[in-house]
This record gives sequence, structure tokens and C-alpha cells, in this order.
Amino acid sequence: MGKKSRLKKERKSMGKSFNMSSFSDKLTENFQKEIRNSEMWGQMVAEFGEERAEEILKECKGDIKPI
Repeated sequence: MGKKSRLKKERKSMGKSFNMSSFSDKLTENFQKEIRNSEMWGQMVAEFGEERAEEILKECKGDIKPI
């Protein structure tokens, strides 16, 4: 199998292996991490307390809508 054929086969399989669920989970994880590292997190903790701020943060989800 030549390089061209191998690359074509790899590109073809990449489209099939895309998992919306795992991508959404990773997006949510990154979104929550960014909120924790922002100024808003300090304000949330001051206003609601540590425990309630964590609950609110867990409600923040990153969703993907297919076109």
C-alpha cells in the first residue's frame, strides 16, 4: 500500500470515529475549567459559597448541535 492510499484510508476512517458524546464531554470539561480560572469563579464563591458554586458549575454544560 502506497503512502497516498494509506493517507486516504486514514482520512476516511477519521470521519467515522468522531464521537459527539466524547467531544461534548471534553468541551464541558474545558468550559468548567475556564470558569474556575476566571474572575467570575471568585464572585460565585463569595456570593453563593463554595458548595453551591460547585453545584452551579456542574450544571454548566457544553452542547453541540449538529448542522
